[in-house]
Amino acid sequence: MRRLVQILLFLVWVDESRSVYALHLYAPFDWVRPWLLEKPIASVRPLDLAFLVLLAVSVARGAFKVRTVAPMKRTLLGALGATLFALGYGLATGGVGRFAGWQAYLPASTILAAFTVAATHRTAEHFRGLFKALTAAGVLHAVWCVVFHLAYIKTGRVLSEGYEGSHDDTILWASSIAMLVLLSIQYPTVRNRALSAVLIPLFLAAIQFNNRRLAWVSLIGALLTLYALLPASKAKRRLRRAFVVAMPVVLLYVAIGWGRPEGIFRPLRAFQTVSTEQDASTKARNMENLGLIATISRHGFWLGSGWGHKYVEVSSRYQIYFFELWPYVPHNSVLGLFAYTGYLGFMGYWMMFPMAAFFHARVARNAVRPLDAYMGSAGVMQIVACANQWYGDMGSFSPVTMYTLATTVALALRLPVASGVWPEGAGVPRPRPAPPPAVA
Repeated sequence: MRRLVQILLFLVWVDESRSVYALHLYAPFDWVRPWLLEKPIASVRPLDLAFLVLLAVSVARGAFKVRTVAPMKRTLLGALGATLFALGYGLATGGVGRFAGWQAYLPASTILAAFTVAATHRTAEHFRGLFKALTAAGVLHAVWCVVFHLAYIKTGRVLSEGYEGSHDDTILWASSIAMLVLLSIQYPTVRNRALSAVLIPLFLAAIQFNNRRLAWVSLIGALLTLYALLPASKAKRRLRRAFVVAMPVVLLYVAIGWGRPEGIFRPLRAFQTVSTEQDASTKARNMENLGLIATISRHGFWLGSGWGHKYVEVSSRYQIYFFELWPYVPHNSVLGLFAYTGYLGFMGYWMMFPMAAFFHARVARNAVRPLDAYMGSAGVMQIVACANQWYGDMGSFSPVTMYTLATTVALALRLPVASGVWPEGAGVPRPRPAPPPAVA
């Protein structure tokens, strides 16, 4: 069952139906969304129906007889309760059932997926397979994105639509780069460094061609998180020295590229347009945010509007008419969660982010085995990437983001006890350090 869960999640991550390149290149996984993420059976999508069956079978076999982290479990159940309450409250106050379903479905199914993953994965070795699946999906999307750019966009055969993969690729590529950097630091073998030397430039090229500024923000955030998590060591001192050496070059790059539109300065442009300079996209997001704030003011701080309601429109200038759900699914999922579920619902659901980050950080710093520490650090970086996607690009509406979040939360549910760093693991023999594998 563990392999089946990994295959299902790999298919979610590798889905190409929303990739621009799939319109022009052979895309072997463009069937995933129609068959797994759409065409519901009794209002439940096939993927979640499969998770529900796997969870039931795992529980019947005693999957949760091995202890989990109780605070994390209560947090997940609280998030599910907050989602269902906001759904009922929204429908009771005049919300439209069809749109409420779109808003609440993925947040609720994320909890189901998290428990299913936790039921079938217990140790760092088990979760390592999921992390490999995510990276493999990122590699496939990156290769196709680069090929599409060089063969179609660069040659002028196809006009660029602004991005060349999908919005969700941000999660795959930012997380994969961060995990590869961590792999080279924690397991500095020739094979791992060679793997990083090949894949990291591939991912960076794909991020550049995909032109999603949030990807650069997520990547920098994940790498800064990694540096903060690393204990004092020779590797961390080397990173600090490398940063000092590179600083003059970085400052020169900023001085020359600030405000310039050339492609080589696109990463810098990403930070410029989300900070000091506002382009049309930023202005549209700001207008949405003002509408969400107005929604909170109109419907109340504590409970919000409930699912199924539109957010208050303060300007029609940036309406997305071709997207039917635009008044119900804002780009800023963090503020949207607050507007639709109020303070109580927001705290009930969002709490899984800091809780999972806390337990991952605890494992990263206190685990005996290097592999446990590696998985803990990778978990925190994935939380950062998912939170960024929530804040900037409809994260709560993205299957890639939400099922990645489910995987990371499931890791926080299992690994602290399995690694012996959480009191509920008392009485469980602390694992002895094992020699690092060639590839984590």
